[in-house]
Amino acid sequence: MTVDASVHTETAPIEPELQPLGRVLEVHWWEWTENGRCDFNVGDLFLVREGAVRVAPADVARLTELTTALDVDIPDDAAPHPRLSSWLPTEPKWRGGTGLDWSDGEEGSAVSVSYLLDSASGIVLFKSDANYDPASTPAASPFRTR
Repeated sequence: MTVDASVHTETAPIEPELQPLGRVLEVHWWEWTENGRCDFNVGDLFLVREGAVRVAPADVARLTELTTALDVDIPDDAAPHPRLSSWLPTEPKWRGGTGLDWSDGEEGSAVSVSYLLDSASGIVLFKSDANYDPASTPAASPFRTR
């Protein structure tokens, strides 16, 4: 695993992940790559990004309508990394569901994102992964813009 240890606040590299959320007021994210090839993934690496996003109140209401589960339990092995703890609510009531999830792309450059929303704070926790071949994606971001 290769880790970019810094927490980023710029939005340009993660615009595809943010687009379904609406108006973003604040974002903090980090990324790492994982080696691993399997029959279902064409790329040589997985680029994984995880972040905390504060969205506008109107978007919180819209996103809440897309959720299907209240107070989602996050397994320990999928819990947000401690480096994001400063931007997460202290006692979140995560809401999730397939209505919030998003994916795009084609063979060799697909991305999928899952989101959890804490309606009270307006914080969305996201985790995305993409399979890509760094040799064919020299700009580092494997994501296509819409």
